[in-house]
Amino acid sequence: MAMPEKLELTELTTLKRLPERGRFEREVIDAIIDSALICHLGFVVDDQPYVIPTICARVSDTLYVHGSAASRMLRSIGDGRRVCATMTHIDGLVVARSAFHHSMNYRSVVVLGSARLVEEDDEKTLALDAVVDHILPGRPSEVRAHTRNELAATKVLAMPITEASAKLRVGGPVDDEDDLGAPVWAGTIALRVVAGAAVAAGDLRPGIAVPASVRAALSR
Repeated sequence: MAMPEKLELTELTTLKRLPERGRFEREVIDAIIDSALICHLGFVVDDQPYVIPTICARVSDTLYVHGSAASRMLRSIGDGRRVCATMTHIDGLVVARSAFHHSMNYRSVVVLGSARLVEEDDEKTLALDAVVDHILPGRPSEVRAHTRNELAATKVLAMPITEASAKLRVGGPVDDEDDLGAPVWAGTIALRVVAGAAVAAGDLRPGIAVPASVRAALSR
């Protein structure tokens, strides 16, 4: 079944503050998820709220996260309870003429839904490969396959991307008209994540070249 081009608003995804920054197109939401190196999972266990940073990956309309089979988090929230996953990119600092109007340019997504524990090895393999490929595109084809012991030692959660919203800020500062003539610099400072040097493992055998996935990461 084809995914909707735009998600329907719900009570929880309707933006109350600055609704003009909201976006609900799947193209926008998917792009923010696909370029995020980390997400934060929010959930409640025994009436206590938690927010855990983790790696995620999207496959079609499903968001996957993984962790150790011993993880209390995954054991607790894999029973279908409600979960919130968020991803954020900071694209720039917005420097205004007044402290009040300083801000940031950003892209963020909030995904709400019920998480299920992935039981089948085929789907678990698909999800784990997607997580690796999400961080380093092309890497799964450069390494050996997962072993049965590794699959048994790993839990994977799946979450449908059916209730979600994106929020973005772009552009320069929005100062009060009375401040526009003030002798104070205003503008933006662009920010981006860049790769550093690729440092080989200390026990790497001689003669092994830097693979295509790493070279591609260095050139981004």
